[in-house]
Amino acid sequence: MTRTLFSRITASVAAVASVVFSLAAPQATAQTAVTVVEYYNKTVAAYFLTGRANEQATLDGISDFQRTGMTFQAVTAASATSAQSAVCRYRILVNASSGVNSHFYGLKSDCDFIAAANLPNFFNEGLDFAITQPVAGACPAQAPVGIYRSLRLGTAVSTPNHRYTVSNASYQDMIKQGWTAEGLVFCVASATDQTPRPILNSANNLHNACAVPRANSSDRSGSLDTEKSWLRSWIDETYLWYREVPNNINPANYATPVSYFGALKTPAITTSGTAKDKFHFTYDTEVWKALSSGGSTVDYGVDWAAISSVPPRKWVAAVVTPGTPAANAGLLRGDSIISIDGTSFSSGNATTLNAGLFPTVSGETHVFQVQAAGSTTTRTLTLVAGSVAAVPVQNVRTFSSNTGTKFGYMLFTTHNATAEAYLVDAFSWLKQQSINELVIDLRYNGGGYLDVAAELGYMVAGPARTQGKAFERLTFNDKNPFAYSVSDLTTPFHSTTQGFSLNSGTALPFLNLGRVYVLTSPDTCSASEAIINGLRGAGVDVVTVGSTTCGKPYGFFATDNCGTTYFAIQFVGVNNLGQGDYSDGFAANCAATDDFSKPLGDTGEGQLATALRLNLTGACVPNASSASSLKRAPVTTDADDPTAVRDPRAAFKQQRILTRR
Repeated sequence: MTRTLFSRITASVAAVASVVFSLAAPQATAQTAVTVVEYYNKTVAAYFLTGRANEQATLDGISDFQRTGMTFQAVTAASATSAQSAVCRYRILVNASSGVNSHFYGLKSDCDFIAAANLPNFFNEGLDFAITQPVAGACPAQAPVGIYRSLRLGTAVSTPNHRYTVSNASYQDMIKQGWTAEGLVFCVASATDQTPRPILNSANNLHNACAVPRANSSDRSGSLDTEKSWLRSWIDETYLWYREVPNNINPANYATPVSYFGALKTPAITTSGTAKDKFHFTYDTEVWKALSSGGSTVDYGVDWAAISSVPPRKWVAAVVTPGTPAANAGLLRGDSIISIDGTSFSSGNATTLNAGLFPTVSGETHVFQVQAAGSTTTRTLTLVAGSVAAVPVQNVRTFSSNTGTKFGYMLFTTHNATAEAYLVDAFSWLKQQSINELVIDLRYNGGGYLDVAAELGYMVAGPARTQGKAFERLTFNDKNPFAYSVSDLTTPFHSTTQGFSLNSGTALPFLNLGRVYVLTSPDTCSASEAIINGLRGAGVDVVTVGSTTCGKPYGFFATDNCGTTYFAIQFVGVNNLGQGDYSDGFAANCAATDDFSKPLGDTGEGQLATALRLNLTGACVPNASSASSLKRAPVTTDADDPTAVRDPRAAFKQQRILTRR
């Protein structure tokens, strides 16, 4: 066993529950055959082997473990002949907080090496079975079937795992998925390969076959069953983790295609114990078109910061867009909701509160009782819903320090289509002001079009720092479902407009900065995180001030079928340096809480003041906490709680959308 292999052991075989079974094998005078069975653990999306009959009986009764169909014949370690080698097993504790484990199988010399290292997170589980070793890279006649090993290194989102396959075809399939080939490791007398995946009808054949076809559309006559069949095929073809979707999900158990879609995702958790897929959602297609185009929607014109969405609830007005119904009614940043239509916001009925928070008809009226930051006095406001267009860039301004440093600031709230024009105007003006430093406020920006983020990245860094570098490189599933070439998989730093809200091909302004400050929160998500990651990949010093971002290095194509637009994770992105493993979010370089006592862009506002102080002194010294400085809740923790109030547009705000190339 080499030290290189030893370093890989910490990323080894399949995670299972921490159950240790009896390891003592009885002495035998004759060979005792065992069937080694492979299981797939859907909770951690990893493979596990065992030749222990009692362990197999236990796992067969645990729903998280499924037999893959792959088995091979071995003998007990106690009955091994001198021509055979016993295989030992170690359990590796990958993450103590989540309890995720991994396993390593090796020959006696391997496990002796591990034992000598005395690693605290490695636990010897004894000898599992015995096999014949390859000779000169080949299996001998008495054990002609080769067992091949491949490795998936551990990441924040994937449990480290070795997989042992009994055919070259299965071995090559693992390599195609991106696992590292480790070659022939065991030889056995006989084996059975894994059960083949089901063959599904092509999604193209089922697309727009609808139970209720839309008028003046490409829809055709179908049924709820054909809509569900399209979903299953589309997921199998395009979903990033399509192999992790359970095959036993019965569409008949779901009343609607949308509810069925909710089940068609990986059930796996990350190594930290959080859901692997937190971004699986739908929109009514017409609603989606209005939101993504930046067109008008029925709203008040306020973005709320969720401090707690379950009792005792607390939401605070974070961004009040000038000229909107909310601003005209007198709602201010920092106002917290006390009641809506007489219902207590802290503890009242969630349905009533959601109806008041998110109106659906223009002219709809609701009475809000609010309280200003740091105040004990309440105010009663009547909010009348109207047609509100998003203003993605606000509060663009400059200010100078006593030492002569000139700072630029901009609040950027969404990467929608209209953002392109707003950003060009903002950067053109900032360039005219000859700023030295820039602060981009992304704490309320959940994402949107990746190409808009790539435009912003170029406007910050300029051509010298970005030429020839990728803003983001994409990885789809191993089927390459959209038939992308290598160049198609790369989103560059766009130096010209992409045609979202300005004519395509116009040269973009740029500031040529080597450093940028970014204000962050749990609502800084997806395309906004791509800005941070993409600029860092180009060598720009991105200094984050605030709190940990949402953790979404993933994206998708918005796909309509029969009036519903579906969003399933289809790609993951990395920057020019290959960095992109931030499923748990980017931790802030300098921690600071959201300060609702001051307007956004005010140099006394807590997060902005902390960024300016960090630049001028080099020290991370947040403003003193007060009643108006509040810690934000992570964006998805209460998604399934019936007592939660939630923004129906939240999924739209947390996305990285790729336009078809």
